[in-house]
Amino acid sequence: MGQLILHTRQGLYETEATIGEPIVKLAKKQKIPWGHSCERGICAQCRTKVLAGAEFLNDITDAEKLRLRKAERQEGFRLGCQIQIKSPGKVELVHKPY
Repeated sequence: MGQLILHTRQGLYETEATIGEPIVKLAKKQKIPWGHSCERGICAQCRTKVLAGAEFLNDITDAEKLRLRKAERQEGFRLGCQIQIKSPGKVELVHKPY
């Protein structure tokens, strides 16, 4: 487990990160408002900016490579439905839909 800080349009939430669980599912369980629709990397309503802790996250998925432009990925954008914590540490994310 590690510290997870989520910035949403409704405020700031701090919770424990669960290894291997997508951020969208974790937010849903914790009743944290994190916009999403498909949960498969297609709609991008869960577009997320990684502020800190990218080293504790899984690699960018094929779905993210298809949906997000290379420039977005280089700026630290990911899809919340694809992001998973891979090791304990402090991770800070911001929900940034289009």
